[in-house]
Amino acid sequence: MHSARIRILILMVADILCFTLFPFVALWIVNMILQDVVISWRAYRWMWPFIGVFVGCNIFIRLYHGDVAYPGAALGAVEELRRIFFSSALVYLLLFAYLALSHRAQGVSRSVLILSWLLTFLFLPIFRWWARCLMKRFRIGQINVLIAGAGVTGRMVAQELIRDKYFGFRIVGFLDDSAALRGKDPVPNVPVVGSLRYARKAARKYNTDYMICCIPITLVTEMLESYSKYFKHVMIIPDNRVFPISWAYPIYLSGFSGMEIRNQLLLPMPRMMKGLLELIISVVAFMTLLPLFLVLAILVKLTSRGPIFYRARRLGVNRTTIRVLKFRTMYVDADRRLETLLAEDPEMERQWREKFKLDNDPRVTPLGRFLRKTSLDELPQFWNVLTGEMAVIGPRPIVEAEVKYYGDRYALLSRVKPGITGLWQVSGRSELDYPQRVNLDISYIMNWSIWMDYYIFLKTVKEVLLCRGAR
Repeated sequence: MHSARIRILILMVADILCFTLFPFVALWIVNMILQDVVISWRAYRWMWPFIGVFVGCNIFIRLYHGDVAYPGAALGAVEELRRIFFSSALVYLLLFAYLALSHRAQGVSRSVLILSWLLTFLFLPIFRWWARCLMKRFRIGQINVLIAGAGVTGRMVAQELIRDKYFGFRIVGFLDDSAALRGKDPVPNVPVVGSLRYARKAARKYNTDYMICCIPITLVTEMLESYSKYFKHVMIIPDNRVFPISWAYPIYLSGFSGMEIRNQLLLPMPRMMKGLLELIISVVAFMTLLPLFLVLAILVKLTSRGPIFYRARRLGVNRTTIRVLKFRTMYVDADRRLETLLAEDPEMERQWREKFKLDNDPRVTPLGRFLRKTSLDELPQFWNVLTGEMAVIGPRPIVEAEVKYYGDRYALLSRVKPGITGLWQVSGRSELDYPQRVNLDISYIMNWSIWMDYYIFLKTVKEVLLCRGAR
């Protein structure tokens, strides 16, 4: 798979740049702090062979599209974060072991090495993200894929992959047995190129050995043996409902292939760890951001008539009503204005019915637009975290009228505290339609881990800095 190998090489270059750069950054930071003691960079020249060790550890831990020798899809972003932590930790443990067993310790600061490890772990995902953005921008290393099934699931997967930078898949077409779809584009610029049994010719014509099956499971069992002859890699997504893949483990049981699923929601230790970390984050956030809170509170009061805070009625754990605290971003007569707008403008009425949001909402004050764009209006919600009503990271807090969109899946949603930020907020925010929002909320719950929270935290920082999707 030529394109996958190009992606692997570019990611290796990003890893090498990161590993090479941050020892010098760490050295500069430590020298700035100590000032009286200058540590020379020459004492660290012996580290250059560990660049190869770092790449070797990444290969061993399978950070390059699963397997360098047999590259397929990349690991999921959350799993990649987890493995980056262990790979970088292993390399620096080997560094310390080498120092202990050799005579290279002269002039080497352990503080520099520890800080270098932390910086490598924190910034390597960013270096990899830049590399993937460049590959997407210049269409380098894009892996050709065919999608079997142009139904709801197939179209959703195609739309996601078109905007995705992470996996680097380029969809060359759909395979589908529907005569009505033949020759049409179910997704813009992605045509149906043939029936499900056209796979062999399509694989040759479009130079691809990757297939994504988005067909009913009964059809998958029928077609899988055939597809396995023509495609080195077959991904199966038989339904658009969420499967808890992050905590699923393959099991071989006396000739039967199975899968064991661990329910993180029922394990007390991970939940206690999440609660403790979020409590610490909230206390630190309150203490650090208090001056900003005061400035924003004064600005809200001075720029429009009304209270400083808005207490939004939302649903919490077990469908209890909670009051989510925000800086007020609307005029005090917003409810009356909304009724008038919806009565006079059918387009706005449709938007409100579908999203419970309005584009260019005239009820929002000028300062409110800035607060929403930068997400600063949500800072007071750290108080809701301290009172135990919300989490820092979790599903989106919803109103009673939105329960119908979740259907029987709301029972799962109601077991978890809503969050200030979450998976849907960092995956498109206001640009997503309701089925996508529901899927992302359920996906977070089914696949939750500390590593997923860390991934969402990093994505939240990026989205807030870029002011994307917030309204």
